[in-house]
Amino acid sequence: MKLEAIEIGVGIGPLRFGMTREEVNSLLGEADEVEYIEATTEDEESSIIWHYDELEVSLSFADEPDWMLVAIATSSEDVQLAGKKVIGSNKESVLKLVAEFGLGDADEEDITDEDGIPTTVVYLYESAMNLWFENNELTEIQWGAIWDEESLN
Repeated sequence: MKLEAIEIGVGIGPLRFGMTREEVNSLLGEADEVEYIEATTEDEESSIIWHYDELEVSLSFADEPDWMLVAIATSSEDVQLAGKKVIGSNKESVLKLVAEFGLGDADEEDITDEDGIPTTVVYLYESAMNLWFENNELTEIQWGAIWDEESLN
């Protein structure tokens, strides 16, 4: 199965935000790796992340409400944002595309750590999307469900 066109606030390919783990498992099969993240405060939610190595995708399920799919991350060069393959593109061209397609105002944060690789995250709050850049090159796209109050929009 190929996962190509990102649908903001919706999902990718047959994967839709709001799907259960059982529904996703029936589409993709067992994950290569499963990661459980325990909530550390009352305000946080616990989550389970399923990693599919061949698809280069990670799927996040939140315990509230009902372990549904709430976020997707990908590093696949086949994935398209606004009809264009962008993984591996430089930050300037990606931000131009973001502006051209009205994906929201970009808020950047430098998160370079001790390894010294220049790393930046660009937050697009209106699109519920994060763009990860290393050495000015897009390496990962994360996006999630768009919520209206307490429910999926």
